[in-house]
Order: sequence, then structure tokens, then C-alpha cells
Amino acid sequence: MSETATEPAGAPEGEPTTEPTPESPASDAPLGPAGEKALSEWKQRAKAAERAAKEQAARLQEIEDRDKTEVQKAAERATKAEQRATAMVERAARAEVRALAAATFADPSDAAAFLNLSDFVDDDGDIDSKGIEKALADLIKRKPHLAREAAPPSFDGGARTSASKPTSMNELIRQQAGAS
Repeated sequence: MSETATEPAGAPEGEPTTEPTPESPASDAPLGPAGEKALSEWKQRAKAAERAAKEQAARLQEIEDRDKTEVQKAAERATKAEQRATAMVERAARAEVRALAAATFADPSDAAAFLNLSDFVDDDGDIDSKGIEKALADLIKRKPHLAREAAPPSFDGGARTSASKPTSMNELIRQQAGAS
């Protein structure tokens, strides 16, 4: 397709137009009072059109709902409830994976990202915790960099003596003077 320049209806062919093109620097010039007035009028019209469209969409939905039978309405409610239940079961499975992974993974949310959560939920929505534990152990074997780092070794030298009671300044002076 070839691009053709659009010219205003009143301009003769071949003569340059006086309107700035989007590429010219003149298009960044201020609009002036008349331009600002026209712009604000168009903004108001756009807002009014948006409101009217929302009202019409709501009215259309109302008409469609009125024309539906009770069976269709009940089926829609059941579908929405089923979708919410599925989302809640998935959320519960993700929480179970994160809880079980907290002891061995550096970031427990990584475990949920690497596992297919639907594998651990049966048709009744019950979550298989044993299966999750096995899958987490297998994941740690395959990707050891996900594991929590072991605690640093303790270089404790053994039992320590308890601190003696704090002494007062008078007792310190007596000890130094040898008068205790």
C-alpha cells in the first residue's frame, strides 16, 4: 500500500498546507486559548460518551439477565462458584507446598513454581501431603541450588563461666589498694 498525504478539503492540490504535521516542531507549540477551549470541550464530550457507554452496557446486561431463564441463571452461578472453589483449592495446595518446603528450601515459593500443583489435588479437592513431600525431596535432589544452606559450623570452645556480679566503684578501689 502506498501512503498518501491527506490535505484539507479547501487546499488546492500541490500547494503546501499551513497545518503542522506531527513530525514538525511546530506541533509542540501551545494551543492558544481557542485550542485549549476546543480541547477541554472534546474531553468533556469523551467523558460524557464513556458514561453513556457504561450506562448502555449496564442496561444491556439487565435486559439479557431479564431474558434468561432461572436454569440459565443458576448454571451461571454454579459455574462462578466452581471457578472460585477451584481457585481456592489451588491456593490451598500452593500454601501446603510452601509450608512443607519452608524447612528445606531457601525460598519456599520456588518449590511451588517448580511443581504442578494440580498433581497433588484429587477430584474431591483433598491435598496429598505425602505426595508433595516426595516431590519436594525429588526436586531438592534434581536442583540442589534451591536448598537452604546448612547452618555454619559452631566453633564454640566449650563451657563458659558465668559472669560475676557487677562490682561497685568502691569495691574496685579496695581491690586495687589491697584492702579487701
